[in-house]
Amino acid sequence: MALTTEATPVVCWPGETADALVIYSPFTARVHARREQLHIDTDRWIRQQGLFSRCADADELTERFLSHRYAEVHARMWPDADYPDLWLANRLLTHMWCLDNFLDEIWGADQDDRVSQVTWLIGEVFAGRTTQAQVAAEPMAAVLRELWSEAQALAPDHWLARTAQVFLDYLAATRAERERRWSAQPVPSTAEYLACRNDNGGMFYAGALIELAGRAWLDGSLHSRPEITDLTLRLNHAMAWANDLFAYQRESDHGNGCNLMVTLTTHDGLTESQAAARIVELVNAELATLSFLTEAAETLPDPAARYAEGVRTTASGLLSWMAVTARYANQAAQAR
Repeated sequence: MALTTEATPVVCWPGETADALVIYSPFTARVHARREQLHIDTDRWIRQQGLFSRCADADELTERFLSHRYAEVHARMWPDADYPDLWLANRLLTHMWCLDNFLDEIWGADQDDRVSQVTWLIGEVFAGRTTQAQVAAEPMAAVLRELWSEAQALAPDHWLARTAQVFLDYLAATRAERERRWSAQPVPSTAEYLACRNDNGGMFYAGALIELAGRAWLDGSLHSRPEITDLTLRLNHAMAWANDLFAYQRESDHGNGCNLMVTLTTHDGLTESQAAARIVELVNAELATLSFLTEAAETLPDPAARYAEGVRTTASGLLSWMAVTARYANQAAQAR
């Protein structure tokens, strides 16, 4: 189903307006000075890792994945990072984007055994219980094992433990959504959707990578401050709901009911245009609150100010990319 023009939002930046359905970013769009180098390095790395090598159509899937230009969004999310830190954060989040593609589209209902195996191996990687030989046959686990080893060399233990748990929570929530879809369960209610969306979108993982990219390690006492927890939650909400709007056509085509547009049009009796307008209103409210909270976080001890700036750039980077990426086009459109 195609999203109508009236239900398709545009993103406006500070000082801009538009006669349309508008998501207003309070944060100026910025980009890393080494963006082009990141694109070159990332494309080479993706091809070298063979992430799709076990698929019959590996070449086609690789080219489609490259067309989504994840290095572009990461260069915008972390424009101030030193390049080695940007490079690691970029690869860690690219790995999750790829895993999300497999869980959401590539691994169908007939591949649940493989999903279970990969999920188990990833848990073992985080627990430090794998060898290279054990993960060699599963590229998604093998790549994560290598990347996690790099992260362990520079990140504090409290960040590693928290981030590993965030990833495992994402896997559990995504697996639950897979089971719902492949067993033809009804579209979740809006309340059910909201209960699972915080974890299955991967935004808490992206939030943790703000710390890595900026070396802004939030220790336990600082990370648990209400100003920080609310900041991270609002970022999660704003990006997840905006993502639902931009991804609606593709996800509805694939039968993905875990999308706010789908729940609102299915259960709340809203038209597409009405649902889109409601989501844009919600996103704009969250972004306005997020702007206020980033200013409040700057009064906290170091490195809260650097984390707050990372939240700003992550939000603006994701919004600028979501509005144009080929990731959210349906496969028929991509083939043309």
